[in-house]
Amino acid sequence: MKRRPQAYSFRMISTVWTSMLCLTILWLTVLTNTAGAAPGHEGEEALFTQLKSGKRMATEKNYTPAEKPTVYLTFDDGPSKLTPKVLDILRKEDVRATFFVLGEQVQERPNIAKRIVEDGHALGNHTYNHVYQELYSDFRVFWEQVQKTGNILQETTGVRPRFIRAPGGTYGNFDAFYFYYLGQAGYEIYDWTIDSEDARRPGMTADQIFRTVEKGPFGNEVIVLMHDGSGHDETVKALPRIIRLFKEKGYAFASLTPEVKPVQFSSGKPKWSRTETRESFDSLLAAAHEHRELWTSEDLPPGKDNALKALPSSSAAIAYAEAGQRGGPDRLNVHLGDRTLAFTKEQFRFRDDSYRVPLRPLIAAMGGTVEWNEERRTAVVRYGAIMAEYDLARQELRVRRPAPEWDAEAKTRIHPFPEMELANGTLYVPLRQTLELLGDRVLSSDVPYERGTEEVQAAVYGGYRTGWIFETNRRNPFAQV
Repeated sequence: MKRRPQAYSFRMISTVWTSMLCLTILWLTVLTNTAGAAPGHEGEEALFTQLKSGKRMATEKNYTPAEKPTVYLTFDDGPSKLTPKVLDILRKEDVRATFFVLGEQVQERPNIAKRIVEDGHALGNHTYNHVYQELYSDFRVFWEQVQKTGNILQETTGVRPRFIRAPGGTYGNFDAFYFYYLGQAGYEIYDWTIDSEDARRPGMTADQIFRTVEKGPFGNEVIVLMHDGSGHDETVKALPRIIRLFKEKGYAFASLTPEVKPVQFSSGKPKWSRTETRESFDSLLAAAHEHRELWTSEDLPPGKDNALKALPSSSAAIAYAEAGQRGGPDRLNVHLGDRTLAFTKEQFRFRDDSYRVPLRPLIAAMGGTVEWNEERRTAVVRYGAIMAEYDLARQELRVRRPAPEWDAEAKTRIHPFPEMELANGTLYVPLRQTLELLGDRVLSSDVPYERGTEEVQAAVYGGYRTGWIFETNRRNPFAQV
């Protein structure tokens, strides 16, 4: 009887050691599979599942807010015989606007489309024929119409617009796939903040249209929806009063540009029945990426080396980058365990109370490596057991870390475009977000005196810390040091 406890203890010890051995074998298996797996496969499957569930993949891009209240007048469904009258009013009032045109209307009135551009206004793509049943039953039809209209405008005016407005707006018409495909292709999708209701119901008078616009809302940036298609004579009559209204409120007038943050409605309850398969998803996503590359190739000749290439910047983008070098401390020291990474003011960006630092020296100081894939326009980071892909083409960050094979979501997580900046061949990334996504953490940050040296203390774990540290910052996922 006295030997039973000893036998029991022996069995317990044996069981514990056996369990530990099994866990070790499992961990090594996971590491091996992670290192040898094709990058992005699980990520794409997780992405497809997320989009199919109806959850949109938001992207974080750098837009330039208007310095003063600005209104963007937009006109849909033209050009028509009324468009020259609209253009005459805009010229008289010295106002710029944006015209979302239909491909079939441009074919009928190419000279009016040319005049829109010659008068200094912006063009947007409003599909080819505006037929809802065709456009929203299958994304492939929507895509074909957008490409057809883009080609017509390129041939007619020399402009291939990146702006898209969905006929009827995106609410209830677009789903997560529509938004994602078009975003990946490089398009900006614009709804509106004020609907003049000139197309909502028949018989609207000029006074009713004006009174509707007069109700607002009036924010710092306002996008007004109007129509210059056939039958909208009352809109033309209301236009001078609408322009006067915004001038009296102190608004500036401008055309839409890629620096203007798009207004997009929520998806809402779907009005259309659509089926998306993984095969069609892969095909359409490949077409979207190919389209983006064609656009990029027009702006940037292919490089011969394996360095990061920066796209030509607009004046607004240059101003945005310059603003990133103003304010903040003169120096930044990042202490990574026993290593210190020192940056002068010219070597980092400080914006919105956060730091953007060059990716390559940061990862090198942490003990990792960075490889640039020019074909995929992706910076691949290898840090211990973690691999992260900063994908500029898809505007997203994919982080892969060891996890059991059955838990695909835990293995790969996709984050929206993490406020990366590519300038003069250098990829800048948010400091805190990069550290936390790679399993490390910021311990403290301190500026001893105004415009002195920022001292950032971080704990680094070599890429082997388990768990998603980023979850701890869920309330404000883009908060930085």
